[in-house]
Amino acid sequence: MPRFLLHSLHAKLQLFSLVLVVVPGALFALIALARARGALEHAVGQQLGEVAHEALEELAGALAGERNDVRTWARQDVMRDVMIGDLDKRASRFLRSLTDGGAPYLDLLCIDRDGRVVAASDPSWLGQMLGDRDWARTALRGEEFLRGPIAASDHAPPAVEIAAPIRVPEQTDTVIGALLGRYDWQQAMALATRIRRTLIPHGLRLNVLLLDRRGAVIGESWWEDLGAEAVGKVRAAGAQVAPSLDASRRRGYVADAQAGVLVGFERADHPEFGWVALVMEPLAEAFAPVRDMERRLAVALAAVLLVAFAVATFLAGRMSRPLRALTRATQEIAHASEPRRPLEVRSRDEIGQLAVAFNTMTAELKRAQDDLVTAAKFAFVGEVAAGVAHEVRTPLGILRTSAQILARSVPPGPESAELVQMIIEEVDRLDHVVAGLLELARPRQPLIETTPLAPLLARALNFVERQAREKNITLRHVFGADPCPARCDPEQIYQVALNLIVNALQMVPDGGHITVRTLPHHDGHVAFEVIDDGPGIPPEAQEHVFTPFFTLRPGGTGLGLALVQRMVRAHQGSVSVDSTVGRGTTFRVELPAA
Repeated sequence: MPRFLLHSLHAKLQLFSLVLVVVPGALFALIALARARGALEHAVGQQLGEVAHEALEELAGALAGERNDVRTWARQDVMRDVMIGDLDKRASRFLRSLTDGGAPYLDLLCIDRDGRVVAASDPSWLGQMLGDRDWARTALRGEEFLRGPIAASDHAPPAVEIAAPIRVPEQTDTVIGALLGRYDWQQAMALATRIRRTLIPHGLRLNVLLLDRRGAVIGESWWEDLGAEAVGKVRAAGAQVAPSLDASRRRGYVADAQAGVLVGFERADHPEFGWVALVMEPLAEAFAPVRDMERRLAVALAAVLLVAFAVATFLAGRMSRPLRALTRATQEIAHASEPRRPLEVRSRDEIGQLAVAFNTMTAELKRAQDDLVTAAKFAFVGEVAAGVAHEVRTPLGILRTSAQILARSVPPGPESAELVQMIIEEVDRLDHVVAGLLELARPRQPLIETTPLAPLLARALNFVERQAREKNITLRHVFGADPCPARCDPEQIYQVALNLIVNALQMVPDGGHITVRTLPHHDGHVAFEVIDDGPGIPPEAQEHVFTPFFTLRPGGTGLGLALVQRMVRAHQGSVSVDSTVGRGTTFRVELPAA
């Protein structure tokens, strides 16, 4: 397995794939989280503002109801007793019955025109002079009074003072006293607690603060499990957020990261109070769905990253594997003494095309090497042929002439005639070998012209027809109806066809068959084949059949097929062999089409 190197293509593909996944994934996650956080903040903030609005509405409704109750009680007939100017037991019993009956008041008391308490639910108030109190002066002027929450003493709970004038029923303009109700402020805050608890099943853990117009805390409702330290922090957070509220807005929300809270607020529209309700939720809890989304996105991104890494590793290996094979093959070419197998083409993409091009290059390089070897052999043959032609052909001519003269001068006899004939035949064979060597050493440049192949092949078949009959070999031809002509030297291609046919005649046993056929035009080439049913050529010998001096036939020179290949290549064509031992051989010659 290759080492992981940063400069390797495998590592670069992996890193590129990871960056391609991580960067868009991270950007998408950040954008999604930012949008989700903003949307959640808006939704939760609006919800908290609605809760603050509902709390103030409940409180305002409760105070309006209690104010109406005080007004109604002040009009009762029992309240006429304040005109007596003495402590009134009947009025006190009435007030006590109200508080005992569940009215949410700490105290109910009546004063006469002089401001003296003449009736009260708590006897300790009787006889006290309260005419200087704000509520007393307002009510005795014939106006209703509402203010609070106000603590009666350091040890008394806070209360809202609600006062109404007591009038003579027959004379509504005459005020004979005032009725004061000290509304229990804890009852008012219980309304906020009830509202807050209704939201618990929905997963909202809220804290409610009620501020007066100066920003002082006048009411609060905490989450049940808050300790003293946590309550202090919430109060401090409320005090920190309150000054930043937009005074022009009646309702809204504020997210304070420093205080760690999301606050919905509502301003009361009652001019006497100017209260502000704050409904606060910790940012950690308000944005819990976003954190859950972050965890899910992190898990999803990690899973996608692992899958992407696995896919990138697989694809990088698949892409770099053929490149490594190509690199090894390139390195082996310089050191390989034997031809190597072509690279396996695994795809049709650019890498597959590169493998095809490399295989083509390797084949062309092998062919060029073979051509160089063949050229070297032909150069050697040329030198040898030149020397042989100079040193041997003249003595061969003398030997042949001398043998002919000897045949006429020796006494007639079968043995002497056979010996003389043998000398003449061997001299002719040697002369034929020398002529072939000269032809290989100095090939004639082909004279290219448009040439139909069928007449040339028919001419070659006619030339060997007598020899074929002597061996009882059947010659056949299969020519196309309208063959495409070739661009070639007709005499040289005739010599090629004749050599292939004669080679087949020499290999096919008596009674065999030889077929010559033309092939249709294909990919800019025309071709013909010479097919025999002879003994065939072994696979290990097929690579060398066109090598000079290589022959499988006893007595052969090994120059015929080498000459054929050289002539065909001079025409920018190709010659190939396909043979199966015991089933025959096929030689195919391809030439450029005209």
